[in-house]
Amino acid sequence: MIDIQNVSKWYGPNFQVLSDCSTGVSRGEVVVVCGPSGSGKSTLIKCVNALEPIQQGRISIDGSVITEKGVNLPKLRSRVGMVFQHFELFPHLRIIDNLCLGQRKVLRRGTEEARNKAEALLERVGLSDQADKFPGQLSGGQQQRVAIARALAMDPIVMLFDEPTSALDPEMVGEVLDVMVGLAKDGMTMMVVTHEMGFARKVADRVIFMDKGEIVEDASKEVFFGSPRSKRAQSFLSKILDH
Repeated sequence: MIDIQNVSKWYGPNFQVLSDCSTGVSRGEVVVVCGPSGSGKSTLIKCVNALEPIQQGRISIDGSVITEKGVNLPKLRSRVGMVFQHFELFPHLRIIDNLCLGQRKVLRRGTEEARNKAEALLERVGLSDQADKFPGQLSGGQQQRVAIARALAMDPIVMLFDEPTSALDPEMVGEVLDVMVGLAKDGMTMMVVTHEMGFARKVADRVIFMDKGEIVEDASKEVFFGSPRSKRAQSFLSKILDH
């Protein structure tokens, strides 16, 4: 579903943020990307949605190369759901309207069809009773669940998550992870940048560990948590799992 080949990226002439990264995500697979701050993991996932340009390599989604000139980015992003760290909801629109806007504007759905889809997804994430509220009236965890529902409203073939719980209070993390676990069980193809190692152990098929812009480990969760090959990954896990 996602194919990343020899991707490198620079900010300016001297700062290389990604270095010859190659990996992939198969249909129905859940891949967790982890690593220390500044390792390039969020940049990598943004490149998959063409939110960040790359200077070398190629990325394709469902057989379509997205890094070539002339690619239809709105069409691409309608098929690739993206959930950000800070929700990115429209604060002046009600929750139901946040879910309907993209459906009407991009997918050209009628008002009734878009609303029916939105209501079904709000029920799925446990927020049916919040439809007529504004984002500012919801908790952080509720807003993130709305953001997931909004992405799902576009019928994506893959979902990307960029540290979806890092801006939340600890007691709100679980409600968002529960929704993501449900998506994984339903067979959604997912690429998730996160520090939530419990989620990775429970749901991930594979774990990618990044450091200094490079993919250091790319292994099944059993291998990654049981016997990581690199000393850098071993050190990272020892610090995270001991606390």
